[in-house]
Amino acid sequence: MSNRRKRLLPYASPFVMLIRKAISLGASEALLISTDILSIQDEIIEMCRAPKCEGFGQCANCPPHVMGPAEARKWIKNFSEALLVKQDLPPSDLFGPNEMERFQRMFTLVTSLEKIARNRGFEQATGLGAGSCKPVFCPEDVCSVLQGKACRLPHLARPSLEALGINVFELAKSVGWPMNKI
Repeated sequence: MSNRRKRLLPYASPFVMLIRKAISLGASEALLISTDILSIQDEIIEMCRAPKCEGFGQCANCPPHVMGPAEARKWIKNFSEALLVKQDLPPSDLFGPNEMERFQRMFTLVTSLEKIARNRGFEQATGLGAGSCKPVFCPEDVCSVLQGKACRLPHLARPSLEALGINVFELAKSVGWPMNKI
């Protein structure tokens, strides 16, 4: 059995439903993976610092305010599998007047899947976003959580995989999903 095949898990019925739901909600593809393949690297957080990401330090779901890589490694051990979803988009969709709409769709997708999973008995299900929620949902506002208030959009705002130190390029490669740096 190939190394790639060992990292993908057979689909049990609740996961088949989640995978189908992910596709119906707009994912290009969804896979059940072992959390053992999630590589959490301190260096990924450093990429948020320089060149500085627009969310760095500006949002409760971004470094340095979100859990760091060491804490993320401990947290991820609470899970044995994860549902990995992707949306295939042309690079032009990620840069332009509607770019944040694409990120909003991903946050909506993962939070919808989180809710469905929790309703199906996976109480600890936690969706992670793609990129910072700050420019997507609160571009003109100071993060209310950093002001000691409740999040304006707690049903949507999430940390991203990158914010926890997960190497998204390595993850995509390990499951056979091509991904190009822009």
